[in-house]
Amino acid sequence: MGTLITLDIELGAIRSFLDRVMNVADSEYSRIKAMSDAGEFAHYDDEANAYFVPEMWENIAIRAALSELNSLVEWELGVIASGLQPGKKEKPQKDRLTFIFDLKIGHIIERIENHYGIKIKEMSSYGDIKSLRDKVNSFKHRKGYKHPYRDKCETLPDKFTTSREEAYTAVDSVKSFLRDVWSKTTRRKSA
Repeated sequence: MGTLITLDIELGAIRSFLDRVMNVADSEYSRIKAMSDAGEFAHYDDEANAYFVPEMWENIAIRAALSELNSLVEWELGVIASGLQPGKKEKPQKDRLTFIFDLKIGHIIERIENHYGIKIKEMSSYGDIKSLRDKVNSFKHRKGYKHPYRDKCETLPDKFTTSREEAYTAVDSVKSFLRDVWSKTTRRKSA
């Protein structure tokens, strides 16, 4: 299981990465705005095209940060669940060892909940963590499009959106969630 110091270092690195990319993107936005104010773009499409690259930097950085945060949560839950008894829904592999990282997140959570007598859904910031996971998986598997059955869709096709604020908030949510999970899993379930 991780420590608060390690968690702070990892989350600090993610926040620093976001800061660095956002500062570079903001500098580029300012440069493009100055060019626009000076009349250096022959057509408004030229100006819009100039903004495309820094916008992509920003979007890629946000998605990368969210993915790293999701990976951190999954890793920490896996570490907590390693060595715990398999859940009822887990099917053992014949002639093969099952490693914790082979399990679906639902089975990992089931192990933790059964052993410690807790509900992960009741942990601090769980809703934010669930939303984070849904978004990361949509970007990984569907280029950000929502799943028509599993996600709440306003229209079809509907996409998840991201923002700088959301990325920074996600850093805080992961810290809150993991601290709460750790506080509930450092004790042994009483018999």
